[in-house]
Amino acid sequence: MTLALDHIQIAIPKGGEDQCRAFWGELVGLCEIPKPKTLQARGGLWYALAGAELHLGVEEPFAPALKAHPGFRTTDIAALAARLETAGHALTWDTTIKGRERFFTKDPFGNRLEFLQEN
Repeated sequence: MTLALDHIQIAIPKGGEDQCRAFWGELVGLCEIPKPKTLQARGGLWYALAGAELHLGVEEPFAPALKAHPGFRTTDIAALAARLETAGHALTWDTTIKGRERFFTKDPFGNRLEFLQEN
């Protein structure tokens, strides 16, 4: 048996889709993919990742994930960090893992996110 990541889901509040498009689509640069018609009434959005998907699902009542977080690998962490900072997102850089340049930030709803690049 093998196990691979198919998707990750991050909770968003009801009506947060436009903020998601601005953050994940425009700022981070992900490509939105259509949700199956049978799931569209639930709200939320899906994005393509390299080899997996990011699902942003409506959760009520909403509470951001403050400790648990996804870690997104990138090939240009400096450019991504610059875009996020320019847009007003605070970054916390972390050097505790050798061979990984990484920072933490939050999405528009306060969910903790990690972005990293292997050196």
